[in-house]
Amino acid sequence: MKYFGTDGIRGTYGDVEICEPFFYALGRAAAEYLNGAFPGNNYAVVGGDTRASTDTLKKAFVRGVTDGGARCEDVGVLPTPALAYCVTAKGAAMGAMITASHNPYTDNGIKFFDSNALKISDEVQLLLENLLGKYLDVSKCAPKYESFKPRKIELGSFALNDYAAKMSGIFGRDFLKGMRIAIDMANGATSGVSSEVLKSYGALVFEKSREPDGLNINENAGSQYPSEIVRFCGEVGADVGFAHDGDGDRVIVVDDKCQVLAGEEILRLIAMDAKARGVLRGGAIVTTLQSNLGLDESLAREGVKVLRSGIGDRLVMKMMIDNGCNIGGENSGHFIFSEISPCGDGLAAALSVLSVMASKSKKLSQLRGGMEMYPTLSKALKVADKIPIDQTPTLAAAIARCDAELGSEGRTLVRYSGTEKKIRLLVEGKNAQKVQECMQVLEKSVENDLQ
Repeated sequence: MKYFGTDGIRGTYGDVEICEPFFYALGRAAAEYLNGAFPGNNYAVVGGDTRASTDTLKKAFVRGVTDGGARCEDVGVLPTPALAYCVTAKGAAMGAMITASHNPYTDNGIKFFDSNALKISDEVQLLLENLLGKYLDVSKCAPKYESFKPRKIELGSFALNDYAAKMSGIFGRDFLKGMRIAIDMANGATSGVSSEVLKSYGALVFEKSREPDGLNINENAGSQYPSEIVRFCGEVGADVGFAHDGDGDRVIVVDDKCQVLAGEEILRLIAMDAKARGVLRGGAIVTTLQSNLGLDESLAREGVKVLRSGIGDRLVMKMMIDNGCNIGGENSGHFIFSEISPCGDGLAAALSVLSVMASKSKKLSQLRGGMEMYPTLSKALKVADKIPIDQTPTLAAAIARCDAELGSEGRTLVRYSGTEKKIRLLVEGKNAQKVQECMQVLEKSVENDLQ
């Protein structure tokens, strides 16, 4: 597809696909889709994160939907999982979230949800792209439309409050009483929300980066800067720390010894707890091709299967549904617990970790272990063109050689970025020297073929 990537549309504000005329045209395309597929309920809800360009892009999208004859409600600033909840709570046929997730404020984007609050399918994305062509005049998409200055971002919409109430009612009152929790909200859409939910359960909460001004989202804060939450945990003497990204669909976790847990560790911890309580459905969890093979090895010893999807929580959730699983996620910090939310939810993940700690009356550092991570190297390299990998002169052969060299004790993963002009390389194996040698071979092949 031309515009849709791994998780919706994303780019730099002022680019062709991230400007007001494009979002207006996309709104018209969404309206035509809604009118055709849901003639009795052509109703969409749209929210956004705290970055500066969100309001103006959101207004353009809403205007496009309404001019197209469909209904659209702006539900304010809220995290992505709150927007997903809003779709089902309001009975909407579609949800749209204006966000660039963990990217800097200069970027923005949009991702869509269907009437079940699931990320829309490839088929619907392609349909929207085809309809977009009827309304998009690229000549109007000139660079740079608005210049932005810091301003107070209004939080506390009804939809956001409904989500907070839902998240405050999952566990018993005061189940976190006496626990010291540090949380970095990245000056994003979870600002004040996640911390208030944790306080509602009786925790002593130390807050960081919760004053969004439109320009400071993800700026030296949140999940992209784990050293910040590590430092903050040490300063306040936290039992556990969490760091969200800008739209709140992911979380990074830090233990009482100020050590960051890998995403695979979080998945293992929650999967083993669910298995012990008899609530692990499907006898398996779902993760992506990106996650470390050590997760598979450790869970196999416990009788839990690991199923692997393509990259992105949209594909994780699809495989969860197909296989009857209720736990899934990515090592990047997206975790899905289908009983709570049909998409990545950083607050739900934090509460799940906390529930294991509380039920076992143990510190997080005591609950870690049982998994040996394979040595891994990963690189993201710029490319001139995204030539199909199986058609490259030397890279395809290099991948085959490396796979043969690593054998059953390792793997390579080579894929193009869905949002950037880059190729992503991953080499993993029990033998660290082989891993390093294979990465060098792949890098040289990329240089020869694609740069």
